Amino acid sequence: MIRCKPLVKFKSLLYYEEKDHIAEEEKNLRALSNSKIIFYKNGKCEGVGFQSIYAGTYFPGVSLYKNSSVTVNFGPKFEHPPDTKQRYKPFSDIVEQAYVEYALGDILYHIEHEGQLPEF
Repeated sequence: MIRCKPLVKFKSLLYYEEKDHIAEEEKNLRALSNSKIIFYKNGKCEGVGFQSIYAGTYFPGVSLYKNSSVTVNFGPKFEHPPDTKQRYKPFSDIVEQAYVEYALGDILYHIEHEGQLPEF
């Protein structure tokens, strides 16, 4: 029940606070074998930034300080494709993958609830 949660005011808006169970969640983290994040600049490998990373979804991002600027290209047409034999995909591919996952989720839902859903 949502009313059991503490009400918090933040930037003139009210939110129900949900407690994070960080210690429990950290125990459930599992590193993927042979996993790594490799950084590239203009198609040239800058080295491995992270190894044995935890399972999950990671999104590319850039953090800047003061008057810095940066230009990024997440694909699908790379100006400087990575010079690697490893398989890579442009970030834009995640959209198509998400549509497939949503469609499959809907199909499974309808199969599991066949005969239980209202007719329209």
